[in-house]
Amino acid sequence: MKISRWIYFPLIFIAAYVLPRLLFDGRISAAGLLIWTIAGFLAGFITLVWSHYKAKKVTGREIEEIHDVRQKRNLTLLLNYEKAFAVCREAVDSIKPAKIKEESLENGVIKFRTPLKWDTFGHIITINLKRLNETLTEVEITTRPIPRTVLVGSGHSWKYAEDLTAFMKEKDAEINRKVLADSVSIMEDVYVRPFQKEKEVRRD
Repeated sequence: MKISRWIYFPLIFIAAYVLPRLLFDGRISAAGLLIWTIAGFLAGFITLVWSHYKAKKVTGREIEEIHDVRQKRNLTLLLNYEKAFAVCREAVDSIKPAKIKEESLENGVIKFRTPLKWDTFGHIITINLKRLNETLTEVEITTRPIPRTVLVGSGHSWKYAEDLTAFMKEKDAEINRKVLADSVSIMEDVYVRPFQKEKEVRRD
């Protein structure tokens, strides 16, 4: 994991020690500063180890991106706007439990949150839709922990973003396969079967 993911901890501990003393009595001891700095490094290292273990367990991956607390995905669905919105709504229902905070077909937004658990603060997930044309819709998925002060991710943001994206892509492909199958069936009814019947009549 990048050092930038946990170096904030010793900096926060140092600031927590120094700032109150500068504001009130101005007494900063070398021993106190050293103790708080060491405590910050220990807290950062423990967080580093825990985050790496938890993110790997949640996602099953070891890439650097799983530690990002904020995730973003963009995809294009081969669906009209209304069908794409319905697919996004189904995707939200696949994340259990999920509590809808905002839902607007007109504004093209679905915002929901996941609950607080022992290993996660819960997440705010926002889905924005944009009509490209009559058959294409652009979808943007963003995820973040509910507290904006979270510094290190445990893989949940990444997994929510990936699961929603995979669900939408699969549903998009399923719908379009059905449309294609129906189109082929119609073409057979209109062009192929009448020709076959006409050919049989000529043989008779």
